[in-house]
Amino acid sequence: MANIAEAYLLDLVHDKDLIKSADGDLDVVSGLNNLRMALYHRLITQKGSLVHRPDYGVSLKDFINALNSLDNQRRLASEIDEQFRKDFRVEAVTGIKIIVDDNRPEVVKIFVRIKAIGYDEIELLFKPFLENE
Repeated sequence: MANIAEAYLLDLVHDKDLIKSADGDLDVVSGLNNLRMALYHRLITQKGSLVHRPDYGVSLKDFINALNSLDNQRRLASEIDEQFRKDFRVEAVTGIKIIVDDNRPEVVKIFVRIKAIGYDEIELLFKPFLENE
């Protein structure tokens, strides 16, 4: 970032949202954290579950317990690519890696490399449906 004006404008592009802070109060999340949260919600949302946005969502639950097959991983990667590129802040999805625990197929880690507006390529890790996510 070259100056404060650029940083301020970039933060406006990446929007702001509220989250619960450690002390129970509300806190603002912005920038890349806001983008990460938006992409996570897009990842776990079932397609068709939002009345006014029927094409929104990856429908990840449809893939859980079946991701050990290469074909299912390819279909999921394609769906993630398509959905993440729909967020106006994502310029490109440059890589997707899916890791499944063979002993617990419901445990999946998804690494997604994106090029976001105003940032170099970044890698995001999603561990959906786990307590620490």
